[in-house]
Amino acid sequence: MSSVDHPVRAGAAVDGRRMTDLGPVAKSYDELHRIDLLGEARAARGVPAGTYDSLVCSVFQAAEVCLLNLSRLATRTQACVLAADIAAASRYIQWAVGFHRLLRRLGTVMLDVRSRFGSGAAAGGGTLSIAETAGYAAYVDALRGLEDAAKASLLSGAPEVTRSTIATRSIDDSLYRVLHGIRLTCHDATKWESDLTGVPVGVCRGADELISAETLARAVAATELNPATLHGEFVALHQVPEILCAEANDHLEVAIRAIRGSALSWAAQHLVVCRRLLDPVVEAQRVMAEHLATGEYHEFRTNLGPASGTHSLAIKQHMFRDLFKHMWNDLEAWLRSFGTSSLEEAVRDIDARRHDDPAAWLRHTVVDEAFQLHSAHQQWRHEHLHMPRNCLGSGGTKSMIGVPDGPQAVYKMRDAANAQHSLAAIHRARRTSLANAVPDSPLAKLITDPSSLDAELMRVVGEATREYFPQVQEQSYQPFRSGAAERNP
Repeated sequence: MSSVDHPVRAGAAVDGRRMTDLGPVAKSYDELHRIDLLGEARAARGVPAGTYDSLVCSVFQAAEVCLLNLSRLATRTQACVLAADIAAASRYIQWAVGFHRLLRRLGTVMLDVRSRFGSGAAAGGGTLSIAETAGYAAYVDALRGLEDAAKASLLSGAPEVTRSTIATRSIDDSLYRVLHGIRLTCHDATKWESDLTGVPVGVCRGADELISAETLARAVAATELNPATLHGEFVALHQVPEILCAEANDHLEVAIRAIRGSALSWAAQHLVVCRRLLDPVVEAQRVMAEHLATGEYHEFRTNLGPASGTHSLAIKQHMFRDLFKHMWNDLEAWLRSFGTSSLEEAVRDIDARRHDDPAAWLRHTVVDEAFQLHSAHQQWRHEHLHMPRNCLGSGGTKSMIGVPDGPQAVYKMRDAANAQHSLAAIHRARRTSLANAVPDSPLAKLITDPSSLDAELMRVVGEATREYFPQVQEQSYQPFRSGAAERNP
């Protein structure tokens, strides 16, 4: 572990709240990730839902969360450099590289969406630039402090060591990782800043007001435990997807209604938006999988409370249940309305005749974008599996909500989603497999063999997790219950 040898102990309740040595234990997923504040920031934008303007606001809100976390990481890295703790500095720098990757994705989304909506999307409004936000200013200040510290301690203080490290060492060296990480992030920053500068928006308001920067800062600050942990970064990599998935859901609802009304160009446009918005959502999962160590997760696991092992209303119910079902059911109904003898004939006719005329191409585009969207869902589910695999392991390790075997439960959810009737029927008609693996391949047999290295690593993780958290193994199952009505477009 990074700063402790064993998970923190549960302490006495304070003001009715469970506490550990690190701080409060979250009562729910929504409390942990401050969904209330994210919702408040979303509601305060004052733009219609499911529009170009709402999309711009969501991308910039997600970027603000990234920048606030980069500011925090830069400050920690500076302190480590000044203390000559290069190993710890390299840890934080690698996390910064991950957040810059996420910002790169957000910048790409913004460019793609601007192209999709065209030049008239925000006619008569103003422009929005990332440099106008409070999070950007905070990051520039923190980065300047890190640069000054690195120059004084590394370039001026130990020039020969720095030069030798750059010239002869590799990523197995902590100092090399710090120096290499700094130059990677500096280069990446110029790209995402360019992509998020001068973005047309249909409202004339200041950037901080439009994205509710103060509210977002509260949402980020509220997640901080002991700064030596990576709890805040863990939460941030959930907050960014929450912001983007809420936006994607609105656009998917528009797309579903458009399919029902045969407004196919609108359907295609908003399906593209959904897919683009999920790219950084998937990337957030990947950053967490690559950078959060098992022990680092165990360090703050108790503080997650029942939030660990579940998701929000927007992701679990709206995106992956309600809208998912309506989208594929309505797409099947639309395909069957063409008067062909079977669903297979309808799908294959659309694909075969896609170049016949503009209307045929549009029908093909709607089907294709639906498949692309499900591919993004599949990518998310795949990346999401890294967390229970890496941090819970095998052998019946329970999640914090009492799921008997965390990784197996997530595998089953993925398979259940792919069994949805309309989704499966349309994929069969298009001769597209929904399988997530090739079970009889030599590679799959090697990896899934009970004696494989992967299986052994999963076993070791499971044993360690159950040893550190015996009380969780006594936890009864607490299923996700939102009480919210079905989201029916």
